[in-house]
Amino acid sequence: MKIETRSEPKAKIQLITGDAFRITTAPHLPKLHQVCVSVAKRGSFKTTAISNLLRMYKETGTMDRIILVSPTFHSNIKILEQLNIKPEDIFDDIDDVSVIDSIKAICDEERDAYLRYKKMKANYDRIMKQIDNGLLPMTGEYDDYLMEYYDIARNTFRMPEPRYKCYLEGRPPVIAVAFDDILGGRICNSRALVQLTQKHRHQSPTYDGGAVGVSLYFLIQTFKSQNGLNRAIRSQITSALIGRTKCDEERKQIAESFAGEISPDTFLKVHHEATKDSNHHFLHVDMHPKQPHQRFRKNFDQYLIVDESSVK
Repeated sequence: MKIETRSEPKAKIQLITGDAFRITTAPHLPKLHQVCVSVAKRGSFKTTAISNLLRMYKETGTMDRIILVSPTFHSNIKILEQLNIKPEDIFDDIDDVSVIDSIKAICDEERDAYLRYKKMKANYDRIMKQIDNGLLPMTGEYDDYLMEYYDIARNTFRMPEPRYKCYLEGRPPVIAVAFDDILGGRICNSRALVQLTQKHRHQSPTYDGGAVGVSLYFLIQTFKSQNGLNRAIRSQITSALIGRTKCDEERKQIAESFAGEISPDTFLKVHHEATKDSNHHFLHVDMHPKQPHQRFRKNFDQYLIVDESSVK
């Protein structure tokens, strides 16, 4: 059979520029927003690893608010203290599906606060320029505007302090939600959680082509199980922290899900290299690495660079 091709230049697809990961992060940290899963048996590394990852984002200026959904957060309070999570951002009832609505409401409120600040800043700059030019009367229709900026203590007009430093960079806050020990709860298999995961980077649009978005972190003991993460959620995963497992079937499932460009057998060898020394070590897989050598890591601080041609 012979197939003839003929091009039609008027019908070429035009690519729209843009990045699915809009948040600028430190070179050594994964892109944001992300959906990350941490898989390991109880008492290994999950909470410590995720809390340290979130801490690194905070310390490098790319994490502004963290929400925790966990029925067991009290037992990890010392680990979580470093994240300065506000009490109102901790939810412990994993059977209350309305928690997802609360998370969305938090994101919407953060968006509204950011847009309100942007509007105030634009008005402030305009009004101060008019005052400097002697064009603005101090009474009348501008009174309401002016009083928003009046600082009684300093007896002057000034912009209110931004809620987050990121406002000064022209971006909304970066928000993360960690779901810990939710398997078996109604939240885990809820349609609301699936929808939040599917639209995580589009959550709370800013109506200028962007969105606040939210990064999601799932801390679970098994990757696939009858009451485990919904398949639709697993399909959104962008990174994973994978600990030791004695279950051959689970190892196979994980390899098939995260091997990417290397073979599943090679992936299992990489996983063994990362976890062979301790139950508290893990393989970090970045499905969208900034650089090719950042795809696999032992914990967060050691890259595992694979030359599959040398694998035996």
